[in-house]
Order: sequence, then structure tokens, then C-alpha cells
Amino acid sequence: MKYLTVIRHAKSSWNQPGVNDHDRTLNERGLRAAPAVARFLLSTYFGGGGKAPLMQPPERIVSSTAERALKTAQQFRETLHLPQEAMRLESRLYLAPAEVILDVVRDSDETCRHLIVVGHNPGLHEFCDRMLARASIPRMPTCTAVIMGLPHEFWGLADWQEAQLIAYATPKALERRFPQEYGGISKEVGDD
Repeated sequence: MKYLTVIRHAKSSWNQPGVNDHDRTLNERGLRAAPAVARFLLSTYFGGGGKAPLMQPPERIVSSTAERALKTAQQFRETLHLPQEAMRLESRLYLAPAEVILDVVRDSDETCRHLIVVGHNPGLHEFCDRMLARASIPRMPTCTAVIMGLPHEFWGLADWQEAQLIAYATPKALERRFPQEYGGISKEVGDD
């Protein structure tokens, strides 16, 4: 079995006149949400805090080359204690449709048992919905993480409607469920 964690980049800034879409970076909300969601996944699923992992922890991250995706991927890499060489940039993931994301997954190193893909909507949302066999993802707001299990030993065999949904986490859901630990991660500064 292979594990795949799909992450939509965290909230980016639109208040940068003259900056093209590819170069937009994370805003304050995104900088709060990305490490918070990564901490949640680490402590709940990947064996953080001395707990036994529920599954194989991630070994590699492949990210869109867009600045907002790269910054999100870096936050996850650091929080999950992965080495720098575990991260790879993939230009095909920038605003990629579902079919291209599947190609990137199929092209992954077969020695990796758990891969993280960081990219963009609407392609990521469609990808997740098409991958899952008996579940669907209602929405994929910024910094959403979807963990799925694929029933194959090889990435090259990954295909539509075969994956099992393991987890679906959004910053807003974490904030509502665990307000003391994750309070404020889905709100802009000054929001009520």
C-alpha cells in the first residue's frame, strides 16, 4: 500500500501590486495555518509527540513551483522533520488539472511509501474526488490536507476510484474542534 497526502497551498496574498500569480506568497493567515495543519497531521497520524504512528509517515514532498505552494511545502517539511533533500519542485503541478497530478504521482520514486503533493485548486479537488473509491471531498479550501491510501505497491499503478480516504482536515475544522490549540488559524487578523 502507498499513502498519498494532498495539500492545497495555504492562503496567499493578493495585496502585492505588480506581482504575477506564480510569485504570490503566503499572507499572515497562510503562515499560521500551514504549520498548524502540519502539526495536527504529525501528532494525529504520523507519530509526533512520542505517539506510535497510525501509518507510514511521509518521506517525500513534491510541490508546485508557485511561491505560495513552495512556502506551504517548506512549512510542512520543517514541521514533519523531513530533510531538505526530501522536497522536490515540479513545474507540472502549477495550476495542474487532475490528469497531470495523476501523472506526477505515477512518476514518483517507487522507494517512497508516503508522498505529499502540494498544489492548487481546482485541479487538486477534482483529483481527490476522482481518486477516492467510496468517498468525496466537499470542498478544498486553502491549506486543506487529504490523506488517502492507494491499494498498490507501485505509484505507477495509481488510478482513479481506487483510493481509500483516511483523513480530511481544514484549518477551519481544526479551529472549531480544537480552539485552544488551533484558535485563529483560519481568520484574518482583526476578524471576529
